[in-house]
Amino acid sequence: MNIEKNRGPNGPRVLEGIRVLDFTAVIAGPYCTRLMADLGADVLKVEPLEGELLRHGPPFRGRVSALFSQLNSGKRCIALDLKQAAARDVIFSLLPNIDVVVENYSPGVMARLGLDYERLKKEKPDLIMCSISGYGQSGPSANRPAFGPIVQAWCGYEMVTLRYQPGLTKPLNMGIPVGDTTAALQAHGAISSALFYRERTGLGQYIDVSMYDALLATMHKDFQQAVNPEDRDRIYGPVTTADGFVLMMLISQRHFEGIADCMGQQELKLDVRFSTTTERFNHYHELIDLVSGWASNKTTSEIVQLLEKAGVPATPYRDISASLDDPQLEYRGMLTEVVDAAGPLKVPNTPVLFSATHAAVQPWVAAIGAHTGEILSDLGYTEEALARLAAAGTIR
Repeated sequence: MNIEKNRGPNGPRVLEGIRVLDFTAVIAGPYCTRLMADLGADVLKVEPLEGELLRHGPPFRGRVSALFSQLNSGKRCIALDLKQAAARDVIFSLLPNIDVVVENYSPGVMARLGLDYERLKKEKPDLIMCSISGYGQSGPSANRPAFGPIVQAWCGYEMVTLRYQPGLTKPLNMGIPVGDTTAALQAHGAISSALFYRERTGLGQYIDVSMYDALLATMHKDFQQAVNPEDRDRIYGPVTTADGFVLMMLISQRHFEGIADCMGQQELKLDVRFSTTTERFNHYHELIDLVSGWASNKTTSEIVQLLEKAGVPATPYRDISASLDDPQLEYRGMLTEVVDAAGPLKVPNTPVLFSATHAAVQPWVAAIGAHTGEILSDLGYTEEALARLAAAGTIR
């Protein structure tokens, strides 16, 4: 089945007709709502007058944040000072036509603004609202300051990662924002589930997504090892070659026999340490030590070719730049462009394909407040009223 054509900019989408009010910033919230926009939702991003924090985050093209553009493509933008009552009046005017509200302020901020779920659902009873935070909306840690790196360090993720790095004694610098992204994906799935439930029952609901909860739930084996400690473990990591590194997975019996054949050491098939899956897992380090000795005087390319021919999963280590023109990604339409104030920008497309509907990033990025006038005019605000609000610093 060839469904790559369904990454086009036009065509039916599963969230068509769904309207989202987006009070999010940085990564977790914006990525969640970006995915919704990719699936056809009309996402209206509510920003402060100076723009949200990530508009000022590198890397830049001129004075435009490429990171912001990637995470916020396809969203309309309205700029409001929510501390002013007149700005909050705009939100309540919009609410009758809104299906989903997403926010990732610190717990309590929406309530102080008078925009919490209990207040909003009085105006829109079937509203779905999702709050994304570091530790959840309630509990003894709810109000702790929480950014992705903080939560990753607190939940054990970074120390788990350290245990997979023999010889290191200090946690690594934070790399990929897995806490933010994991929470974004959980929120996206939860909102979709709530929309399905509302379709069946007519009921809206509130969703509380915690980065801490979401990240902990992904550390499957490591959580169980914390509950059920044992010394045995296996590490999937680089084998050093004559000119680099290669990663291989020696899991199944077929994989094991394939590597034994590649090494010309058929006698390993009779070795009791590797004779069953359980024993191979128990002695995985010893097996990798044997493989490392064999690989040390061969090139990475030579080893990968041998292993692939033998049906052993293996790969050289590539830099992310190698993905910028990868034929597989090009074939699947995963590499695309959006246009922001600095011009065309290469970005990853939405990472799902449907057979009956389209899913793709919308190829444009709104400037701060780009749709404020249009949206307020649709609500009945006159040009004079808009001018007064702008002069008062309520809108941009």
